[in-house]
Amino acid sequence: MPARIARPAVKRIVATWTVVLMGLAAAPSVEAAPIVSVGSATVGIGDLVTIPVFIDEATDLIFWQFDLAFDPAVVLANTITEGPFLSAFGATLFVPGVIDNGAGLISLVTDAYVDLPPNPAGDGVLAEIQFLALASGTSQLVSSNVFLNLSAQGFEIENGQITVTGPAPPAVPEPATFVLVTSGLALLARYRMRRRSNHQSDVEAGS
Repeated sequence: MPARIARPAVKRIVATWTVVLMGLAAAPSVEAAPIVSVGSATVGIGDLVTIPVFIDEATDLIFWQFDLAFDPAVVLANTITEGPFLSAFGATLFVPGVIDNGAGLISLVTDAYVDLPPNPAGDGVLAEIQFLALASGTSQLVSSNVFLNLSAQGFEIENGQITVTGPAPPAVPEPATFVLVTSGLALLARYRMRRRSNHQSDVEAGS
C-alpha cells in the first residue's frame, strides 16, 4: 500500500507553496531599460541632413542631457532644436548647447520638463541636429555625458553615423599618356604654323 503523508506535513507543504506563489505574484515586474539612440543617414556632399536623438522606454522623464562628438572634416553642425517628446506633455526649458565645429563637439544639450504631472513617458525624439555634409567619408556620432533625470546609469546608449558620398576625384593621367598628349599638341601646333607660313608665301608670290 502507498505510504500516507501525515496531515500536519500536508498542511506545511500547502502553506509553503502558498507563500512561494504569493511572493511570485507580488514580485515587481522587470521594466525595460530606456535607450538613448542617435540616428544615422547617408547623404551627398553639400547636402543638409537632420539627425534625431531618440528616447525609447522612458518613464517619468523630467530631465535629459547629452554631448555629441562628430568628425569636422566630414560634416559641419549647423543647428540644434528641441524634439517633440517632452514638449508634447507640457512646458519645457530647452538649452541647445554649444557647437564647436573646430573640435567636432556639441556640448551640454539639455531639456527639462517644468509642467504638472503626468510626467513624460514612452518613446520619442529628444532633439534634432542639422549637419552640412562637407566631404566624402563617414563621421561617427558618439554621445557622451548622457544623463536621464540627473542620473548617468540605468539606460543604454546607441551611437549613429553620417556617411557622405561624393564624386570620385579626377583621374591623373599616367606619365606616358601625358607625354603622348603633349607631343601630339606640339605636332599639331607645328603643322598649323607651317601651313600658315606656306599660305603666306603663296599670297606673296601671287602679288
